[in-house]
Amino acid sequence: MRYKDLCSVTEPVVSVITPSLNHSKFLRATIESVAAQTYRNFEHVVIDGGSSDGTVEILKEYPHLKWISEPDNSVLDAYQKALRLARGRYIIQCCVSDGFLAPGWFDKCVDLLERHKDVSLVWALPQYMSEEGALLRVAFQDFLKDPPPQKEDFLPFWLATRIVLPEGNYCVRASVLRENFPGEKARDHYRIHCHLGFMYNFMTRGYCPLFVPEVVSYGRLHAGQRGQRLQAEEKPAFDQYVEDVRLYARKLFRGDVVHAFRNGTAAVTSEVHAPDTGRLRRQYWAHRLLRSRLLRTAPYSLFAKLKARAERMLFPRTGK
Repeated sequence: MRYKDLCSVTEPVVSVITPSLNHSKFLRATIESVAAQTYRNFEHVVIDGGSSDGTVEILKEYPHLKWISEPDNSVLDAYQKALRLARGRYIIQCCVSDGFLAPGWFDKCVDLLERHKDVSLVWALPQYMSEEGALLRVAFQDFLKDPPPQKEDFLPFWLATRIVLPEGNYCVRASVLRENFPGEKARDHYRIHCHLGFMYNFMTRGYCPLFVPEVVSYGRLHAGQRGQRLQAEEKPAFDQYVEDVRLYARKLFRGDVVHAFRNGTAAVTSEVHAPDTGRLRRQYWAHRLLRSRLLRTAPYSLFAKLKARAERMLFPRTGK
């Protein structure tokens, strides 16, 4: 039996959760990239939204999977189902068309989270992949040579850049994910784009991430992907997320809120009070300047982007 060792896992340390809907074309590659991990004490939970393209038949080929297939009310509904089924101490998300390039990634995540009790999430870099399977550019590639700050020092970086950590590879403590993942009572834009809601809650409630400067996963670009299908809804949601981060920074710098840093058990380890905001503000503006796209984009690439934008404005597509 393939993956017999995974069939016998009864108390998984890691849960991998995969939402799925009519992407059977990529399903086997995703399942097998997860199953190829050197760390073996994990479960793979697939929440299928009632696919009609042969997805269920493929799921039945892998006896180690834990899966359900039924219509979902939303993407948020699918993730909430997965969180209810997941049994691991740590959770990794992997959408149905994505997967892993580094077979030792789960091993590394578990080791770091076990050793760093003040860290609640470990993340690394994803690489884009074409629909046909060709590897393309690495997201946040400059972080390989110039990594972002770690742990508590990540806060002013996040406030300055509004970065959203790559959901396709980060490994997070299950208790922290459940606490901070949006529910049905969340604001509209975080129910529409639930990962933005998690990112905002995770950071403003004082949890700390740890970055690993490696390329460990891939995110496939393909027709019908979520970013294309839901662009009209998710773009305004992202804009509201950016505004939420801006407003939180303003409140923090004015001393209107006390930011409490927490360890992996949610215990408060330190606080940022009004006298501390001067240092935080200086770090914030340093990141705003040094991490700006203008400074970090090669001149030719910048010119090409400006040229393409001008052409779109002067010669808009008619859609015919």
